[in-house]
Amino acid sequence: MSRGLTLAYFTAMRKSKPCRKKCGKIGIWFDACISNLSFLVLIALMSALTFKGLSLFRKPSPPPVDILITGQTNSLSGNTLTQVVITNSSRRWFSYNFTAEVRKRSWWQDGSVQHRDAASANLLPPKSGRFLSIPITQEGDEWRLTLVAHRVLGGFEYPFAKDIQVVGPEILNPSGKKLNPPQIAARRISNAVSAVSNPN
Repeated sequence: MSRGLTLAYFTAMRKSKPCRKKCGKIGIWFDACISNLSFLVLIALMSALTFKGLSLFRKPSPPPVDILITGQTNSLSGNTLTQVVITNSSRRWFSYNFTAEVRKRSWWQDGSVQHRDAASANLLPPKSGRFLSIPITQEGDEWRLTLVAHRVLGGFEYPFAKDIQVVGPEILNPSGKKLNPPQIAARRISNAVSAVSNPN
């Protein structure tokens, strides 16, 4: 009886060996796939971190549209006009509109006086600039221009381009509370000291 069981056991073991080999091969193949996939994920993460680190040290490119303040003048009625040049340094067409903002009580809001072309869509050709004389209200401590530009293609707004928002420099309003910048005050003090030291 025991001999019959032994023979049956060995017969079953011989039949199960090919199945074990197949299962072993599938397990090895599965482990290799997992290892390769883990390696690829690790390479992708390292590449993403490297690109992110390099982008932190890379200076952002300046916007193609910019606002330049060139000076001030007076209109025939005696109002102060600021001379502004809006430039397009790219080879693309842009449409833009702008708003004169004033700072009141530490927050910015639209000024009560706006240029006649402020709200309309204006075209700016490539490699060009537009000269404007903008009236500025005297109602806040400071003022600035905010411009929003959009790329134009074939006379229509380019649907896949993001709006470009540019904020001009903050200009001190003569009617505001800050009448004397620190540089002017220091210059006056130094001139007064030199005048006292050299009365002749």
